[in-house]
Amino acid sequence: MDGSFRRRAGVLAPLPRFRGALGLMCAVTLGLAFGTASWAAGAQAAYPERPIRLIVPFAAGSAADTLSRVVASALSDQLGQPLVVDNKGGAGGTIGTVDIARAKPDGYTLGIAAQGTFVNNQVLYKSPGYDSIKDFTFVSEIADVQNLLVVDTKSPYQDAPSLLAAIKAKPAESFRYSSSGVGTSHHIAGATVAQMLNKPLLHVPYTGAPQGLGAIISGDVDMGLYNLPAAIGLVRGGKLRALAVTGPKRSTLLPDVPTMQESGLANYSVTLWWGLVGPAGLPADVSTRLHAALDKVMSQAALRDKLIGQGFTLPDTPLPKPAAFEALVRQDLAKWVPVLKELGTAAQ
Repeated sequence: MDGSFRRRAGVLAPLPRFRGALGLMCAVTLGLAFGTASWAAGAQAAYPERPIRLIVPFAAGSAADTLSRVVASALSDQLGQPLVVDNKGGAGGTIGTVDIARAKPDGYTLGIAAQGTFVNNQVLYKSPGYDSIKDFTFVSEIADVQNLLVVDTKSPYQDAPSLLAAIKAKPAESFRYSSSGVGTSHHIAGATVAQMLNKPLLHVPYTGAPQGLGAIISGDVDMGLYNLPAAIGLVRGGKLRALAVTGPKRSTLLPDVPTMQESGLANYSVTLWWGLVGPAGLPADVSTRLHAALDKVMSQAALRDKLIGQGFTLPDTPLPKPAAFEALVRQDLAKWVPVLKELGTAAQ
């Protein structure tokens, strides 16, 4: 006997020998099962394992698109998988932003958040289709920028004071300004000018910044206030005339161009930020991996020089934690929602 017994009718009897073999088989099976589970957990931790879709809710050629493609290329190198930029513009960025919010929270669909989509659109659209806080996982702010007041080179206005004086002197809506859509910073920048001058301007929205800038050059509209990276190439190329920047300080790229405040609109300041987000419920390890990779990307001197040379202002590194980016959104919602309601702007 092997020393193993079972009780039967009050008598100890030897257990069949196959039970020992069966126990061994069970132990091996359980070991394989646990080993497989451990391997699967390890495989899941190896994010990312396939290409990542990066939704940019604005048209190709916009400042957001330019920024996203530079960052996506560098981030692909850090993560070891391609980041495929998917431009989904329209409705002031709400169409693409809805897609970000509704994506599966597995880290394979990310998106670009903008001040216009996360703050302005909560007022400008009765139902944008997403909640700027509840429907997203915040990773990090990427950059911010100021806008540039531009006119066609054939425009009679050589500087901002003369243009602003003409707007005040002429009948309401005599001046037309373009934008890349309702709720964009271009729209809000123009609406703020109208409010401060107490003279309505005619807003003409287009599907993207290239189309809106083209409308200025063709004479279909009188002016525009576009993100500096989107407009500076046309200014340098002699297609547009820069009259003022919308931030509190002059741009180092255009040091001779005054601010709107210097041009007669005291306290005028309109800037814009962008950041990286995912849908709500993104796993913590994925968010941490993305933040770490983005921090390395935004620390690269060559990348920083390139983006700063295009007109972007970049956050210091190491990048602030995701909670700081969420706090920025909450802060701007508290700051801008009352202002936007007072402006009376709305989606058309």
